[in-house]
Amino acid sequence: MTPQQTKKTLENLLSALSDTLNELGAVQTLQLLREGRGGFQKTDITTCADCVANVFEMPPNTLFSKSKKYPRKYAFAIWVYICYNDLKYSLPDLAAHSRRSVSAISKSKKLIDEHPNVTPFDKMIYDKLSLAQIKTKETLNNA
Repeated sequence: MTPQQTKKTLENLLSALSDTLNELGAVQTLQLLREGRGGFQKTDITTCADCVANVFEMPPNTLFSKSKKYPRKYAFAIWVYICYNDLKYSLPDLAAHSRRSVSAISKSKKLIDEHPNVTPFDKMIYDKLSLAQIKTKETLNNA
């Protein structure tokens, strides 16, 4: 390969990467690069979302809806909490994946971090958190 051909190949590669970043965002582009040409497979973020939705007996797409009511509000907060604390994603990564602001992600994380464990409702939320953590770990370990 001549130097001119190498330069043109690199320009095309960088252009394709730039287009992908603009269309998909940084998190999904990195996932795509990790997974290769096979396309999007289930990742730990989507696996966690599926597990949390299963615990709350809701469809996974409801987890990312705009509703602020129970159970979606707490399910989303638990998803954020698990992804941040257990899977070690940053708040900006979660914001990019969920198409929410970093502020909204931070508020959701804070909802679980500072949620009291006093009333039966509080205990139910922590039970769902524990169950979602267990399901997520089991599913990722079996993958």
